[in-house]
Amino acid sequence: MTRTLRGRLTLWHLAVLAVSLTVFAAMCYAVLSQNLYRHHDDELAHQADELIRALRAVPLESAEIRTALAGTPIGSRFVMIRNNRGELLYRDPVLATSEPNIGQQEALVHSAATAPQAATFFTVDLERSAEVRFICIPLSEPGHYLQIGDPLGDVRTMLRATAIACLPILPTVLLFSGFGGWVIVKRALSPVRTVTATLQHIQATDLSRRVEVHPTDAELGALVSTLNGLLDRLQRSFDSLRQFAGDVSHQIQTPLTILKGELDSALEHPDRPRDEAWLSGLADEIEDMRTIVVDLRSLALADAPLSEAAEVNFTELVREAGDIVAALGELRDVDVQCRADMPVVVRGDATRLKQVVLNLGDNAVRYTPAGGHVAIDLNVVADRAVLRVSDTGVGIPEQDLPRIFDRLFRADVGRRHADGTGLGLAIARRIVDVHRGTIQADSQVGTGSTFTVTLPLG
Repeated sequence: MTRTLRGRLTLWHLAVLAVSLTVFAAMCYAVLSQNLYRHHDDELAHQADELIRALRAVPLESAEIRTALAGTPIGSRFVMIRNNRGELLYRDPVLATSEPNIGQQEALVHSAATAPQAATFFTVDLERSAEVRFICIPLSEPGHYLQIGDPLGDVRTMLRATAIACLPILPTVLLFSGFGGWVIVKRALSPVRTVTATLQHIQATDLSRRVEVHPTDAELGALVSTLNGLLDRLQRSFDSLRQFAGDVSHQIQTPLTILKGELDSALEHPDRPRDEAWLSGLADEIEDMRTIVVDLRSLALADAPLSEAAEVNFTELVREAGDIVAALGELRDVDVQCRADMPVVVRGDATRLKQVVLNLGDNAVRYTPAGGHVAIDLNVVADRAVLRVSDTGVGIPEQDLPRIFDRLFRADVGRRHADGTGLGLAIARRIVDVHRGTIQADSQVGTGSTFTVTLPLG
């Protein structure tokens, strides 16, 4: 039973209910007991006041006490006077025959020997009179105490009967409550079972199904919404992965087809001379495939968690990457300026962060015509490092801006001006995301583009 949530909830419900009922019964018993005893205590206190007034001016001698009490309306025959040693100085004459050993009763002796400063109440089991409620109160003469008793009669019998009557009620209530709790929990968890059944029928090849439970509880509603949101993200991821696999196969298929065609031709015509240009063409196709494989590996590693994030001198890193980009710019007759004068420190992986700068710089040089300019600027804004890579290149169409960070995506304008695998920006975005940063692009066709990377300072 404890292996299921339904069983555990029912057991917890029963445990809480049992404790609550036990506490409630104990409180009821205590209140009833207090009220029953209070009736006797009030009566004893009233009699004690009457007797104290009668004994106020009387010497505490047996004969004088008997005379003083003779004219007093005494409702109890359990009347005694003791000194602070517990010795009996007076007792009602009736007690000599009804309770001959009352003078040595331990509780009565102790109550006077403790020298109470105010009235105290206690219950004593006498030999012949059973349970008697007593009051012990000091008299006006120091060291002397008046004790008056009142038989409890059926008080304890009533309390005992009440306790016995409550005993079968507790398990009965727990039994019915447990059954009710079991049914209620079953109905409450019914949407969860529906969710489980739906998820069990969803396969990785078909993520189109959704949980169609409409629970009235806010918690289950939030759970269903979260699960459906997760399924939406999984479906998008699988669709993207499927498209990505198709795009990669298409990218690799072209050089493989060329290679196979050339090699088949060489096998069919082994005597045909092969010049250096032919071999160079094959090497170019192999290099294209190698570049795609390297970029795919970089993409797979780009969003790996930072196992050991360390402080990185981002200023020095940007300068080193800027020198490499400047060298690439010289080959294409593109002017590259790197401005990283402010000391900036971030936390992360220096190798991956340098790859971001190199990817953005390489893209800027590739898509900038000869005679153009590329600027790499590093600044600090508030508590974030801000890297901007700007160019005067061909720009990116507005409709393509939301997709430029997708894998293997290249804008039509860019394809006419540069080669590449279309993975550079996707790799850069993943690395920036892992470093809790942001990357965005602003561009106008024919004017140029600006890529902005922000990273939290270390």
